[in-house]
Amino acid sequence: MRLAERIHIVGSGSLGFDLTDPFDCHVYLLDGGEELALVDVGSGMGAEAILERVREDGFDPARIRHLILTHAHGDHAGGAARMRRLLGERPAVYISAETARYLREGDEEGTSITVAKTAGIYPPDYRYESCPVDVELVAGARVRVGELELSVLDTPGHCDGHVSLLLEHDGRRALFAGDVVFFGGKVMLQAIHDCRLDRLIASLRSLRGLGVDALLPGHMNVCLAGGQRHIERANEVLDRLLVPEQMVGAW
Repeated sequence: MRLAERIHIVGSGSLGFDLTDPFDCHVYLLDGGEELALVDVGSGMGAEAILERVREDGFDPARIRHLILTHAHGDHAGGAARMRRLLGERPAVYISAETARYLREGDEEGTSITVAKTAGIYPPDYRYESCPVDVELVAGARVRVGELELSVLDTPGHCDGHVSLLLEHDGRRALFAGDVVFFGGKVMLQAIHDCRLDRLIASLRSLRGLGVDALLPGHMNVCLAGGQRHIERANEVLDRLLVPEQMVGAW
């Protein structure tokens, strides 16, 4: 489904548009011309459906050369190995340097899959597959996708190693925000080992004044114009020494 020039959404679960598997985050397709990229890949259980959505939007999945992950949680990165296999092991996999080891090792403790299963969030038989990592992302890095270029922003807080990706194209700015901030200025804090309020506050402060047109988060509504207002809303709440509203009240 086309969202904007060069940007499509090809996956989304129960906390979104129910396009693919219920456990999938929003999965975005970037059209760089001669090559394509996916920003986040979902849980893995909907990988085939995601590629079918790519085809329905008129693209050949064989052109996908990059799998760029905002963070290591299962709904965003758990499908990397399966997606890579379906694409003939061709795409390069990108994730932050801080959490690359979790993906390489299929670490269910480090990615909080273990506690999520205990809480009933993931099914007991879900497996977080290990996957090679080709590029370890750091703040300020740039990722080239054909004619497009993404800037890597360090935005931890929801979890360690979380990054956001800024696309500047044709005079517009789109922020692939992962789970750092959502429509309405909401956030997602969880009782897991690496969710840190102080780091989330610093990340939200760093996004203030960025001038984002499209805010493309990992779940729920997207915003295609005036996206910065949602980031500013979160910061206005912080200005009053309060914590922004949660994206979900309970699972």
